[in-house]
Amino acid sequence: MPDMTALEVVLLVVAIVAGVLLVVLLVARYVVRAMRRKGAATLEAEFGEGEVQRSDPLANYFGLESRGVKQMRGNGTLVLTRNQLWFRRIGGNEALEIPLGAVVDADIASSHLGKRVGRPLLRVRFETTAGPDVVAWYVGDAEGWVGAIQQAKQLLR
Repeated sequence: MPDMTALEVVLLVVAIVAGVLLVVLLVARYVVRAMRRKGAATLEAEFGEGEVQRSDPLANYFGLESRGVKQMRGNGTLVLTRNQLWFRRIGGNEALEIPLGAVVDADIASSHLGKRVGRPLLRVRFETTAGPDVVAWYVGDAEGWVGAIQQAKQLLR
């Protein structure tokens, strides 16, 4: 390769970095689309028409307080129906089902189990047969989810 000027080296590095970023963005876009399709398929398979009041196919699960800090986070489908809050992680077989009657509170948190994303989290406190528990998700509209859960709980009464 002939001697390159400093400007040519800089331009080459910028071109390589831009190419790598483009590939990363394209892969991320593909992954997000695949996750949305998987979430839509989950909704269709699990719930009847008109049953889903609110859903997020890319909800980022922060774990159950009762299971401790060593849980892995993961994306999946979060669903609110008239009767329950339901979540299944992508690739998981087991769903977390929280009856709305067991929900004590839904609010906004900045972190959960020592984990944070720098954005508001939907936090739900609820009762189980083993005692109280707390779960959190990063969702696109945490405030909207809090309002929807509170409204659904009022309709149960």
